[in-house]
Amino acid sequence: MSYLFNKKNWLSHAKNIGITTNIVILIVSLSLVATITELFGIGIFLPIFQFIRLEGDLNALIADSSVWRYLINVFTYFDLSPTLLILLLISFSLFLSRQLFIYIRIVYTQTIIEKIVQTQRNRLFHEYLNANSDYHDDVPVGSLVNIIMTEIDNAVYALMGPMGVMVYVIMLIGYLSLLFLLSWEMTTASVIILLIVSMIPRVWIKQSAQTGRKLVDANTLIAEFLVSRLRSPRLVVLSGTKSAEKKEFNSLTSLQRQHRVRKVTLSAKTTVSMDPIVIGLSLAFLYFSYTILHLQIEIIGLYLVVILRLMPVVQGIITKLQAIQGSLGSVEILEGRFDAMKKSLEKDMGTKDLDRLRKSILLSNVSYRYPSGINDSLKGVDVEFKANEVTAIVGPSGSGKSTLIDLLPCLRLPTKGLISIDGVNIKEFTLKSIRQMMSYVSQYPQIFNGTVKNHILYGKVNASDNEVLVAARLAGAEDFINQLPQGFYTVIGEDAIKLSGGQKQRLDIARALVRRAPILILDEPASNLDAASDKKFKEVITRIRKETNTTVVIVSHRLKSISDSDNIIVLNQGIVESTGCHSELLGKNGWYAKAWKIQNS
Repeated sequence: MSYLFNKKNWLSHAKNIGITTNIVILIVSLSLVATITELFGIGIFLPIFQFIRLEGDLNALIADSSVWRYLINVFTYFDLSPTLLILLLISFSLFLSRQLFIYIRIVYTQTIIEKIVQTQRNRLFHEYLNANSDYHDDVPVGSLVNIIMTEIDNAVYALMGPMGVMVYVIMLIGYLSLLFLLSWEMTTASVIILLIVSMIPRVWIKQSAQTGRKLVDANTLIAEFLVSRLRSPRLVVLSGTKSAEKKEFNSLTSLQRQHRVRKVTLSAKTTVSMDPIVIGLSLAFLYFSYTILHLQIEIIGLYLVVILRLMPVVQGIITKLQAIQGSLGSVEILEGRFDAMKKSLEKDMGTKDLDRLRKSILLSNVSYRYPSGINDSLKGVDVEFKANEVTAIVGPSGSGKSTLIDLLPCLRLPTKGLISIDGVNIKEFTLKSIRQMMSYVSQYPQIFNGTVKNHILYGKVNASDNEVLVAARLAGAEDFINQLPQGFYTVIGEDAIKLSGGQKQRLDIARALVRRAPILILDEPASNLDAASDKKFKEVITRIRKETNTTVVIVSHRLKSISDSDNIIVLNQGIVESTGCHSELLGKNGWYAKAWKIQNS
């Protein structure tokens, strides 16, 4: 029937996203009660019609119908006299009860769906953050955004779909039971016809699964395209590629539109094909019941009412199954993403808490190779980062500088070798305590939409106003912040579009400093700064050295920015070429001396 049903794994899938047995039982129970009340509400029309035909003659009714023999006993038990008004009120009460139970089921089901969707969105985001850096390197952000915003909804509805099928099946059984009581001959014939006809949409249902998977792929491509392009409008405009980008996006949206239309078309075929069957069965029953079976007119009328209510139920079962098939792609991509994240989960084997850096961080014969790499990015690295000193890492592009600093907070683990902190293997410390010891400033500050103060507080949520001010002053950001229209409460927009490159950098350094972490890591902080901003950056580093006991690690290709460092590590093609202070490296006539001469010529 479908992926979920053939492999009998729906319960496993449902459990994975939080659909418990209690939820299933409650929804099915509400549907069962609603169906029973409706059947009694419809069934009571038979004695109503009989009451009208025989003009309320109880003796004639008892003689004419076995149903009335039971009804008389009920009325007698409650000391009531049967009247048309009471019968109609009973019928209305039953239908009203049925609607109440349906209302409760619909609201409860939707509440559960929304709760599960929220839970799965949170879970996917949490597990993404808990995954290792290799996973983050490989997964396009747009793909993840599409899953969180679109495919999770579709997947949850698909996994809730079988419960909808159960609801319809309960109604189907109820209606068929009533029809058998009215005419077992016609009902048997109708069931056989329905079983034959229900085979017609099988091809469309299978095609829905294929179309659903293609639609998921189309949604993913659009999300990936949008996330990358909307972040770089200037690049698109200044590269003269607006026409090409518009054409590409139009191609992607056209593909998405085609799959959407195809999905709706398949569903429409199933829906439309059922209506002639309803009409045909109704007319056939009317003819045979009158000419051959010679049924009473009230039985014929009631039978037609029930069969007309039955056909949407049959159609509902088929369309639900088709909808489940159409959303299987969403279920597959969601579970695939969870499985991949689970395999890429960061392993925290440490048991000790790191509270401060007393002596140094030592890398001994450390090598690292990326999972998709052919060669090592770092080869036999032996370096030391001493406490309360400024250590710079320099070298040509692609020499492994950023890879090296990723090893310090355990964003990546060495392929070979040992990293120790104060003589203790870094693996013995918990990841949380290691990372609480470090603040990080990237080459391109990631600044979210909000105020200046919001960004600084991102480093320490509960920081006091005084801590924010001290961090801003220490980072050399206080003066320009005070000149903004609302000072620290100025909204600076996404990526701080209203600030210059140097201002962004100093603001991001303030965010890192407010944590008061013992170790400050700066990854190419001056690469995009002009001469004036570069000078201010050097002043910031000098101020940090004088006023704090922070251990600073700087990655840079601008040698003037780091010439005052206590120790400079020169990396070249993943190998430590040399180490020492500025004057020592100039005397070795290696890469550093040549680069210094070029940059200052």
